[in-house]
Amino acid sequence: MSSMVSLASKLAVASLLVHKAAGSSEFNWSHIEPSWDLEYTPCYDGLQCARLLLPLDWLNPRDELNATVAIAIAKLPAKVGADHDSFGGTVITNPGGPGDSGVVHMIKNGHFLQSMVDGNRHYEVLSFDPRGIFYSTPIANCYENEADGDLAEWQMRGFGLLDGSTQQLRRRRAHATARGQRCAEADKGQSSIREFMSTASVARDMLAIVDKIEASRSAALAKATRQGGHDDSAQRLELRSQSANKRAEARLQYFGTSYGTFLGNTFLSMFPGRVHRMVLDGLVVGEEYVDLDWSTNLADTAHVVDYFYQSCFEAGPYCPLWRAFDMSWSTIKSRVDKLVADLDANPLAIANTDGPETVITGDEIRIAMMDPLYAPLDLFEGLATLLHDALQGNYTLLLQRTGITGHRDTCSASRALAYTWMDQASMAVRCGDAKDVTDRDLAFWGAYAQKLGNLSADIGGLWVEVPFACSGWKTRPKYRYDGPFTSPEHDPAAIHSGRPSAPLLLLSSLYDPVTPLRSAAKVARGHPGSRVLLQKSVGHCAFLSAPSECTKRYVRDYMDTGRLPPEGTECEPDCSPWWPCPVERAHLPR
Repeated sequence: MSSMVSLASKLAVASLLVHKAAGSSEFNWSHIEPSWDLEYTPCYDGLQCARLLLPLDWLNPRDELNATVAIAIAKLPAKVGADHDSFGGTVITNPGGPGDSGVVHMIKNGHFLQSMVDGNRHYEVLSFDPRGIFYSTPIANCYENEADGDLAEWQMRGFGLLDGSTQQLRRRRAHATARGQRCAEADKGQSSIREFMSTASVARDMLAIVDKIEASRSAALAKATRQGGHDDSAQRLELRSQSANKRAEARLQYFGTSYGTFLGNTFLSMFPGRVHRMVLDGLVVGEEYVDLDWSTNLADTAHVVDYFYQSCFEAGPYCPLWRAFDMSWSTIKSRVDKLVADLDANPLAIANTDGPETVITGDEIRIAMMDPLYAPLDLFEGLATLLHDALQGNYTLLLQRTGITGHRDTCSASRALAYTWMDQASMAVRCGDAKDVTDRDLAFWGAYAQKLGNLSADIGGLWVEVPFACSGWKTRPKYRYDGPFTSPEHDPAAIHSGRPSAPLLLLSSLYDPVTPLRSAAKVARGHPGSRVLLQKSVGHCAFLSAPSECTKRYVRDYMDTGRLPPEGTECEPDCSPWWPCPVERAHLPR
């Protein structure tokens, strides 16, 4: 859920993901010929990229059309060679969403993730764009051109966030139905990709990637042995023996965040005997996700919102919202709450000269708050500046944040390479994973919107957009897994025993806006021996909210030995908002 993207929340993302990511060199994926084997080419300043062909339909992998998907893969090589004694293999990672790009995740966070898992052993780190997403093909784009997509965004924005009113629900439900029909029609010309984007299919892709990695290593070892002649060294013979054992297992090592924890949980539940190590951070409860019950996600959201104001007050003049006369953090919050209420009661007319004329309501403030609650270290200061300006009557930053300014050239080459269908890809996954809710009436959705609004006045109206988008979704997946989300007790010496090699290591921040700590405890109950490590940071996932050398030590030890931290272990973050953070850290992969 690092970017559970509804159309409204997409407007909060000011920058688009294009083929040239920040701090990286350009790379053209079309220059890679898709292959049934892992064939890598250098990319993005030190990464290696491949396009792996896999069956479109895992239930019928040899269909008469030989339909395939081409999965975009990016990896950061280990710091040692695969023949080194300390080489630990591959750690596969998924950043969340669903819909976030694993390729962008590697570009932004590959080195930091490698620093978390590297200890006595050294790992290569790999991620991929799941089927339908960004660089993987075919893509799950509902629109033939970006102008149509832009018009759809503007129409949605005009409806406002769901507030539970009957008239608004009628229009929004009709729009959701129309969009579901539009995407279903688009699918007819896109290899029916949306029918095959469920997490079950992605988990099966991940299993294939694990097998391909092992096959590639075995082939490389065999080649090295042939080149060495008959006089094999003791080390090479030992590597051959190890490789034979690994081929028998071909087990996954995995680090998943947010929705990536649902993917990991699904993989573990479907293929428990194919798991070696698994770290899940920012837990999504599988049963709640497939039931489309998103209300439990907001259990700690109010704490994160309060933390924004509390930490601002403690930072004093380092926070743009702070005033010398403020007696407590609540006075800062009251000023912003009043601004939101005033904009709701009296929408502000903006005769925009840099883009279309528009109206600002309290919803624009709510949308602007979403991403900063995920990533306080990176985004709290920008949010405070935006709110400070708005309180002074300057809405320039707010307009920029919500994408209402500027002219977008939909015909340019850079637009053609932009990841503009992220919300559509996200819907295909989450609506396909969930039970069919198209028969639920307006009374249900009105009560649901009211419930989430009561749980969080700040983002509840935005959060309800995510399940509500499924109210008109027409495409049901061919391959779906809805539980049970359980696994047998681990067996460190397991070979084809149907048991994982180690228990789960679960991470959580103290207060997470959308995957609360209590969710980690719920997931743990389905997997014997698993344990929760609490990092006392605020934000989405321990990994994304703040760096912590303490957390790294426990993760490294787990990856090396399979040992879990002692029960009740807590780690302090190394950085906090408003102050410089001189150490490497993770960033939102969008």
